[in-house]
Amino acid sequence: MITVALSASIGAPIDRVWRALTDPSERPEWDERVLGPVTLARRNVKSKRRRTVSTPALRKADWRFRLGSVPLVMHEEVVDENPNERLVGRISMGSMQFDQTLTLHCEDDESGPQTRLGMKLVAHNQIAVIGEVVQRLDVQKLVIEYVDTTLRQVQKHCEAGA
Repeated sequence: MITVALSASIGAPIDRVWRALTDPSERPEWDERVLGPVTLARRNVKSKRRRTVSTPALRKADWRFRLGSVPLVMHEEVVDENPNERLVGRISMGSMQFDQTLTLHCEDDESGPQTRLGMKLVAHNQIAVIGEVVQRLDVQKLVIEYVDTTLRQVQKHCEAGA
């Protein structure tokens, strides 16, 4: 498994950062990779897929997402949360699946409100894509870029409104 953990200090109150991460209406505002929510017409068709037993999601969201120049659908599920402290979820983009943990810590000082946002992503060593397998180093680069970009965009968004 590949684990990437990075953090950023954000010049905004902890409740502002939490809202940016958990309010679906804010996601397209701060995440430049999100093209918008996925809206599907519901049909009355019974699924024949076999359900696997896992932790039930507290919230789910599907986004039209751009990874580099590749358009994908990103599915997010929140499986555990402790408001203003910790958010645990699963992300899938095509055949890529990640476990994500976000942690928030108040670091207020004389300069004003500060929040330390930590992000840990765990991914498999290989990802199967059409016609080939993406190897460990390329997966690691992809995960690092995803985490770094997410932290920078949340920081920019929250500090602009602080």
